[in-house]
Parts: sequence; C-alpha cells; structure tokens
Amino acid sequence: MVARTSRFGRLVFDRDAIVRAALRAYVEGTLAGLARFAFSAADGAMWTGDLQRGALFNDDGCGDYEVVAWTEAGVVGLACELGGGPIEQLGLSTDAVTGGPDDVRAAVPELPSELLPAFEMAAGMLDVGLEHGEKQAGVGFWLHGDNVAGTMFDDPTLPGASRLAAWGLLHNGRLLPLSCEASSYPRPGGIVVDYARPQDAPAHAIMDAVVDRRLKGPTEFTTDELATLLHPLPTPASKPVLGAQRMLQKVGITWPGSPEIPELPT
Repeated sequence: MVARTSRFGRLVFDRDAIVRAALRAYVEGTLAGLARFAFSAADGAMWTGDLQRGALFNDDGCGDYEVVAWTEAGVVGLACELGGGPIEQLGLSTDAVTGGPDDVRAAVPELPSELLPAFEMAAGMLDVGLEHGEKQAGVGFWLHGDNVAGTMFDDPTLPGASRLAAWGLLHNGRLLPLSCEASSYPRPGGIVVDYARPQDAPAHAIMDAVVDRRLKGPTEFTTDELATLLHPLPTPASKPVLGAQRMLQKVGITWPGSPEIPELPT
C-alpha cells in the first residue's frame, strides 16, 4: 500500500484493493439495468484475464475511459479523455506512431521491468485513434511494491488524471463514480461521489458478498440473493439476463442452475 498527497487529496494505492474494486465495478456495471440500484461506477466495463493477471476497461459512455491492469508484481493504469491522447499530451509525433504499447510508454516513465506485462495488457485494451492509429491514452500511473509514479503525479492537471485518481479514493472497497466537476475542478476528496440511496443498500450488500466469495474461489449467486437484487426478476432466457450471465461467468461468478451459459438467441 502506498499513500500520496496530491491535487486530488490523499490517495491510497493498494494492489489487492484495486483488484477487488475492479471486480466489484465489473459486477456492478454488468448488473446495471437489471438490479435494484441507481448508479453504477462502471459504464461499458470490459474484463480480461483473472484475479492474478488481468485488466478492467471502464468507459463512461461518452468516450472517456481508463484501464487498470494488474499482475502479481503490481498495477498499471492508463486513461484518456477526448482530445487527450499521446499526440496531444505525451509528445508523440505522428511519424512515431506504432499502434502498439510504445505509443503510450511516456505515460508511465521509469516503469519497472516487472510491470511490463501489466503495461502491455493495459495498452492492449486502449482505443485507437481514427486519424493516426495511435493507442489512445494521455496519462498513467504504476504501482510496484512501496513505489507509485506516473504522469498523473507529474502533471495532475492532465485530462484523464482524475479517472486514475479515483482508484486511490476507493470507498469500502468500491470504485466510486466521478463527480460531474471532477475533470475541471478537482477538490480534495471531492472528485468521487457515492450516489447510492438508502434503498440501494441491499443490492450493494449482495454484490459485496458475492465479490468477497469470489476472491476466495468461483462462486454462484443464491436464489435469495437474485430475488433481492433483481427488480423485477427477469425472464431467465432473456437477452439481458443471458448477456449478464455470460459476462459474470468470465470472472467465475454463475447463477443458480446455469453452469453452462447458452449462446444468445439470434
């Protein structure tokens, strides 16, 4: 665990906490629209790998996103806001574009060699610029042992830095959504907001319980958990349910009676 005081307040980066929060955000984003809660921290979440070596892509639905990737050695985070890719923010010339990880290498200066696999995973999930084909990220961080660094600390005013700072402001193991003013007016401790309502508490408690079970091994929602979590209880064979089942199966979480998720109906 590493703590840093920054423009965004006191940030605490912990490899295991970030992995748990990534899994929690993925579950939350997968169930958005099906479950009894109002606002998910992750929009358009995509997952690759597992809890030992994996990555989460978190898109806000408007073109801004971050990727966090982890291995046993630590974590690498990369972020992009519209108009803030490596050409605009990292000094990458159009002639030097490779379409690969080297495009965004400057976002994580002095990256330890042990974190190269995590960096390559994170870079592999980035969008690509339409005009020049460059990997799209303009700011980053890395966490290795007791050290944390990256351009989000060198220049915290860079667009996308607030998206990465949110991973140092986890709340009870959860990634919280950015406030509407987070990008332009970061305030100490105020760039993230817990939008959960009192009536959302049972849903969040169930997601926390399932995530904690999954950290110990593959797990399954109970029938009672689904009855409490989902409103209304959807048709089991519906496309939204099958899509959610397939996404959760990727991270070792299944639904009662569904050890094998069928293909989506055409």
